[in-house]
Amino acid sequence: MAVKLSVELSGPFFQRDPARTMGENIQAMLEGLAEEGEGLVRTVLTAGESSRAPIARIPSDRVSEHVVGRVHSLSGKHWTSTAIISVNNSGFSRSQGISLMAAAAGLEARLHAFRRTATALRRARSVLTANLTKGIE
Repeated sequence: MAVKLSVELSGPFFQRDPARTMGENIQAMLEGLAEEGEGLVRTVLTAGESSRAPIARIPSDRVSEHVVGRVHSLSGKHWTSTAIISVNNSGFSRSQGISLMAAAAGLEARLHAFRRTATALRRARSVLTANLTKGIE
């Protein structure tokens, strides 16, 4: 006696492309992390700003104004699995860019704003509870 088996691919899992949906969910999570991280770093850097001198070659600016959270390179390439929070010195002259980065490095050495934010984001409940399978359940 021969048994004939068939498999029917139906249901919500098969209505969308699971790999693409998972990738979109990962991107949404990373964009959220970058945005949250940018806000946390800016908050830490802004806290004692009035007692610190402005950037040497850019007297009207503060480091906190140049903190950016992003999920793409400066040239525009979109990253699939990376989010960063950094100080962006594009658009400045060479000496202004160096002053900005030196001021940022000095602040990081004293306040550890970037390091503490990275640790906090790694431990964040939102990352641990992110529903990366949303839409393909």
